[in-house]
Amino acid sequence: MPDQEEKANETVLVAHATVHLNDGENFELLPFMDTKDVKSKVTDLLGDWSKSGFLVRGGQIIPWHRVQWVEVTRVDELSPADADRRLADWTSRDQEKFQQAFWKTKEAREKKDEDEGKSQGHGGAGKSM
Repeated sequence: MPDQEEKANETVLVAHATVHLNDGENFELLPFMDTKDVKSKVTDLLGDWSKSGFLVRGGQIIPWHRVQWVEVTRVDELSPADADRRLADWTSRDQEKFQQAFWKTKEAREKKDEDEGKSQGHGGAGKSM
């Protein structure tokens, strides 16, 4: 029978975190996964987010000043296979939504680029080569 240390090495910790914004909106972050120290993963992301001031989520850019609080709602201890399956379920569920948001952004950008090209071609401030 495996001892506690061997059992710990055979599992993955999965932390689920929810972001609460000042306007009352909230959303879940992608689950954090680590075999030993999932708390550091969460802390590192929050530190990076606060330093940069922004978090990119799908097609949204969330400024740090809009965050009221972030809470870890639960931590699961799973086998590596179960953790991979849960992560795959999460990403496949939201992947289509994120792709749609990306393409909406891309369409808007293509129109903007065309408009800039027209203004540059009509005496606008263009780049010199």
